[in-house]
Formats: sequence, C-alpha cells, structure tokens
Amino acid sequence: MLAEAAIAEMPYEAISNEIIDQYLADDRPWIVGFSGGKDSTTLLQLVFYALQTLPKKRLKKEIHVLCNDTLVENPAVVRYIDDTLNKIRVAGERYKFPMSVVKVTPTLADSFWVNLIGKGYPSPNRFFRWCTERMKINPTNEYIHSIVGKYGEAIILLGTRKAESTNRKHSMAQYERKGKVLRKHVLPGVFVYAPIANLSDPHIWTYLLQVPSPWDGDNRKLFTLYRNASGGECPLVIDTSTPSCGNSRFGCWVCTVVDEDKSMEGLIDTGETWMEPMLDMRDWLKKIRNDTDMREKHRRNLTDGLGPFTKDARVAVLRRLLEVQRETKQNLISDDELSGIQWIWHHDFHDAPLVADIYAEVYEEDNGSMRHDSAERRKSERELLEEICAEKGVPPELVEQLVQIEKDKSGLMRRHGLFQDIDMALKKYLKRTENAPRKNSST
Repeated sequence: MLAEAAIAEMPYEAISNEIIDQYLADDRPWIVGFSGGKDSTTLLQLVFYALQTLPKKRLKKEIHVLCNDTLVENPAVVRYIDDTLNKIRVAGERYKFPMSVVKVTPTLADSFWVNLIGKGYPSPNRFFRWCTERMKINPTNEYIHSIVGKYGEAIILLGTRKAESTNRKHSMAQYERKGKVLRKHVLPGVFVYAPIANLSDPHIWTYLLQVPSPWDGDNRKLFTLYRNASGGECPLVIDTSTPSCGNSRFGCWVCTVVDEDKSMEGLIDTGETWMEPMLDMRDWLKKIRNDTDMREKHRRNLTDGLGPFTKDARVAVLRRLLEVQRETKQNLISDDELSGIQWIWHHDFHDAPLVADIYAEVYEEDNGSMRHDSAERRKSERELLEEICAEKGVPPELVEQLVQIEKDKSGLMRRHGLFQDIDMALKKYLKRTENAPRKNSST
C-alpha cells in the first residue's frame, strides 16, 4: 500500500503528458542522453511509456539514444550498460519507434592511455582535467553536430535533477528561462529539455522499482549496483557547465580527480575483489602525479615548469597497466592504443622503448604483428620526412617538434596558445643554431 501511495503521489503522469506535448510540438529530433544510471534510466523509461500511448502514425520525430563510453569505464558497469543498450535497441524496434541507439567513444588521439602513457600527460586533477573535453565532450558534441547539420536544430533530453546537489541546482537555475520548457544550449541550434529536473531521489527509486522496464531491463539489478557501490552516475557531459564526475560516482576506473574511488571500493567490499588491482593502480596514478622524479622539468610547449611524465615513468605505467590487465582478465587497453603509444614514443624519444617488448615481458609471449607494424610504419614515416625536409632544407627534428605541438592542441575545442607555442619553438631552434659552432668554409 505504501508503494502504491508513493506512486500515486509522484508527478510522473504530468511529466509523461509534458513529454508527449513536447514530442508532438515540432519535428526537431531528440537526442536522449543515456549513461545507464538511475536518472537517465528514469528519463528514458518515461519517454518509452509516453510514446507507447501515441498512434504509430504520429511517431515521426527521430529519437537518438546517445551513450558515451570513455574507454576507461569500470568494466562491470560497461557490461551492464552494453546489455541495457542492446535491450533498448531491440525494444525500440519492437515498438516501431523511430529510434536509434548510439554509443560514442573518443578518437584514438583523444583516448586516455594515448595521452597519459603516450604523450606523458600527468594524471588528471581538479586543476588540469584534460580528460573531460577529450573523452566526453568532444565525442558527444561531434554526434550532436552531425544531427544539427542534418536537421538544422536538435533537442537534447537530459536526466539532470536539482536534487542531485547544490551545485547542480545552481547550474540548472542559471540556464532556466521562466515559463519555458526548453533552454538554449551553447551549441548552435541545440536546445535542452530536462523533464525530471524536479524529481527527488525517493521519486526516482520508487518509480524504477515499481514500474517495469519497457525494454525488459532489470531495475533491481541497477539498484543493487548502486547499493553495493554507494555511488552516483556520470551524466552525459555536453559542455563545461555540466558537472563532470569527481565525487566517487560511477565512471572512469582511472579517475584521479577524486581523493578516493568510493564506488569501486564499495564494489570490492561487496564481493567484486577482482577490481583490487585496478583500484591499487588508480591510487598509484594519483600518487605519482606529484612525484617530481616521474615528471620532465619542462612542459611540452617548452616553457619552464613541471612537464609530462618522463620516458621511464611512461614505461612503468604501461607495464603496470598490462600487468593489471593480465591479472584481472579485463580488456583495459586496445591494440590500437598500444600502436598509438608506440607512434608517439618514436616521435618523442630518439631511443624509444618498444611497446612490443614490454608486452612480451608481461605476457611472456611476443606480439609479432605489433612489433612489425610499429617498425615498418616508423621507418616509412621517417624516410618520407627526411626526403621532404632535404628538398626544403629544413631539419626533420624541428618539423617533428612543430607537428607534435599542433597535435597536443588538436583534441581541444579551444586551441589557446598554439601560435605562441610554435613561435617559441622556432625561436629556441634559431637560438640553438646561432650558438652552434660553425664549420670553417674553404674558398
């Protein structure tokens, strides 16, 4: 009786009616942000049930269920989300919704391990959170841009709620427009719709545990996951105003922005002991960030200051990651990322370590294809670069350095300081050449 009374008091019927009104209001496509957590699950479930009340001939507006995978999510959560996305896709087809289910990932150049192990970026913290834009905002916005480019405008549905935190409440209030259901987003042609903004946590859980999943999902399994981890969820991050993870929510297992990963600790305490090596590595990554012996004495843009991880540090991180991957039997880094790391090392170091050798040491087996591909690619690239530079009278080392500076900025929406960094590199090169001893010329 108490559960039925709680359901009756919930405003979900009003929300459902509003969803129907907004769906029929125009033909602008919907992009529903889905992270697999309780809030985005509630949002999508409400959308499903609302659309089921409409006759098939009125189901014309496209719906894109959009999920972001940073490629360093907790493997247990990834398995749950992948299974859920498949069920959503099947259910959408069964109900004949004009729906597509999409999971976006960062590009190879923007992936976590390519930047941390390859380029030596220090483990992220609150002051240098280089991961959010590369791994969350960029892939998500690229998909949104593709939809806006096709239709002119789009509406993003988010499961953000004011009750989540004081910061979230203030952030949402900042962008609200009095009397308006939609708010303008910073992206051109994009509007935001947050149907469950005023729901509380009890509203969310009561709804999920009492109303069956329309895609035959198991909301009690989701509840158990939350209870075991005592965590929240990482929202779909579409701009810098959206609070990213950083207070022990479900998200990247390598997140060093938080002091402690309480969600992973909770999962370990409730039986997921295979995660222990991953938690130990996360703690280690956070610790070595401030170890001056592990960091270069100059930044990648050649200015003074604590710079990227040293060559030895990058090798140590890769070796430990592969050891953790072998011990946990999880796929924590892809072959493409390993190849990307090798490519960067060849450009950063004259005596670049071989990723294939490190892999062979950890797994006690040789990855011949990785070794061959890396060597052949490096050889052909170097020969081509030297040939072109010889024709132009430019040193290959300078070109490699300038290309790397541009690549360091390529994953950013705001490429601030690019030209200054290039100018500084050229000036330092000219200064070195001026100071270099000149050979006597014979007449």
